[in-house]
Amino acid sequence: MSEGVPGLVSVVVALNPHDHAMGPVFDAWADQQGAGPFEVIVVDSGARTDVREDVAAHVARRPATPVRIVEVSTPGRAAANNAGVRASRGELIVFAADDFRPSLGLVAAHRRFHAYAPASAVGVGGSYFEHALREDMFRRWMEDAGFGFGIAFPIAAIDWRDDYFYVGNSSMRRETLERIGPFDERYRYDMFDDFEFSLRLRAAGIPTRFVPRAIAWHDHEYTLESRVETMTRFGEAARDFESTGAGPRPWAPVTEQSVETLEAELDALPPPGGGEVIGDMTQRWKLVLTIAFLRGYGSA
Repeated sequence: MSEGVPGLVSVVVALNPHDHAMGPVFDAWADQQGAGPFEVIVVDSGARTDVREDVAAHVARRPATPVRIVEVSTPGRAAANNAGVRASRGELIVFAADDFRPSLGLVAAHRRFHAYAPASAVGVGGSYFEHALREDMFRRWMEDAGFGFGIAFPIAAIDWRDDYFYVGNSSMRRETLERIGPFDERYRYDMFDDFEFSLRLRAAGIPTRFVPRAIAWHDHEYTLESRVETMTRFGEAARDFESTGAGPRPWAPVTEQSVETLEAELDALPPPGGGEVIGDMTQRWKLVLTIAFLRGYGSA
């Protein structure tokens, strides 16, 4: 058991080119309850042109806010997270996605986890759609099947992989981060930098643990079309990862498939909206997203 609760907690939020409103996200960080001393470092690499106005409006609403902004010239999430760590002062580092609105107890949950976990432990919290947004079948399927982040957070408490890590809602002591090393800044997008980091955690014998009360809400626009764009970039990033020779390729079986064959399977399905059953809908979504990945993979 580690000794005591970490002192200052530093939350690092790397900005990405999302188009959701940042005001509610900043306000939720300022409204944290039972968090103890903490700071929130928002790292701007030029991905959003409106962030200065958003921060100014937030400070006007919350003069005592823990949120501050720093700039970094190197593009990409990995570089932004590294810059946030350099600017931070806390013993405990929490990484959070910019499109996640933290629950009021997120910082407290990560702090509490590290009060009892081994010193090298890495905590991972979930991301969820609120109930009203889950009325959309595509969102619900992505969340429950685990296709959004590579794990099904609704059942993570009973089905956890101790090698799973994502940087959207995670925490570790500074000494652990210094032991593993910074995020690899060769990755252009907000993806694969955390997968590569997970491989180094595994090599160091450091498992991750689920922190069920560290809840974040993923409550902005989320459509099949937006996921197609993401999966295309994911395919490109997979090629970038392969070029580094960094490790395993769990997506290898997917790359052996043919876009033409998958498109033929897609064409054979009943047209959407015409009495299509749920099995056909999910199969359509799988095919569309797989094709997008392969197109990105092939174009990289």
